[in-house]
Amino acid sequence: MKILLIDADSTIPNLALMKISAFYKSNFWGCIVDLTRLFIPYYPDRKKIVHNINTSCYDLIFCSVIFEGSANYVKGENIQFGGSGFDLTTKLPEEIENSEPDYSIYNETKTSYGFISRGCIRKCSFCKVHLMEGFVRQVSTVKQISKHKTVKFLDNNFLALPNHCDILQELIELNVKHQFNQGLDIRLVTEENSILLSKLNYWKEYIFAFDNLDQQTIIEKQLSLLTWRKDWQFKFFVYVKPDMKLNETIKRIEFLKERKLLPYIMRDISCWKSENREFYIDIAAWCNQVFAFKSLSFEQFLKRRHTNKDRIQTSLHKWNSNK
Repeated sequence: MKILLIDADSTIPNLALMKISAFYKSNFWGCIVDLTRLFIPYYPDRKKIVHNINTSCYDLIFCSVIFEGSANYVKGENIQFGGSGFDLTTKLPEEIENSEPDYSIYNETKTSYGFISRGCIRKCSFCKVHLMEGFVRQVSTVKQISKHKTVKFLDNNFLALPNHCDILQELIELNVKHQFNQGLDIRLVTEENSILLSKLNYWKEYIFAFDNLDQQTIIEKQLSLLTWRKDWQFKFFVYVKPDMKLNETIKRIEFLKERKLLPYIMRDISCWKSENREFYIDIAAWCNQVFAFKSLSFEQFLKRRHTNKDRIQTSLHKWNSNK
């Protein structure tokens, strides 16, 4: 049997494809698995090309799509599509979902990936997790996931697990170098789990979210439980969308900078068709580059980034008039 796996747009090794590979290799003697990575960009202003895949020599073809629209750029016979960018209902069969990932198809990776938990207690309007995965529950263990020296846990709301403190204690005892790269819910920080979080062998920044200005008060309160943090050690995903007031977006950014917290601007795809498109590009370029955000004001950054004085003045005016 010969199988083709198509990774349409993942930026990290695709967990579903690695599990498919592992299942077929272990259950079909002599099975050959090939992987094709297409790197279709998410951003709508990037040039996208249609990939015509020759599938004639394969028995089975699976394509994973993370972002909506990417499937339109993958053409070929008998391709089975799945993933959050394709639909919210297609899931791996249980016997494949329970397979250990075959990291060999991404031979460059030195990091393990996996979910200790699936689901979430929140129902954020911009998020599909509650539709795809339902309520939070444990689906795996630290030991089952950790196959490399570093681990990225993909949980969407780990701190909502009732037994999360036990798992944090296990991470401390095993000294696993890791990161919860989808972020932790700062609203669920307590005195107990804060102490445990401080003792982790954490990789890079701790990530949280600051989705709207209404969360500022609770974030300020919760930061008082995280007194062990160092400057610039925490990063906050800052969700932005055209129907959000610019002054509220700017206030979130300034709040973080004043407290030596890093923002990461998460632009809704509708930002690319907004009248403020270029402004969103500029604040994302500033905030998402750690060195630039830490060392430069927005005005200083604009003057280094652009030679077009009109572009500088337009973005700067939007910033200053909405402060």
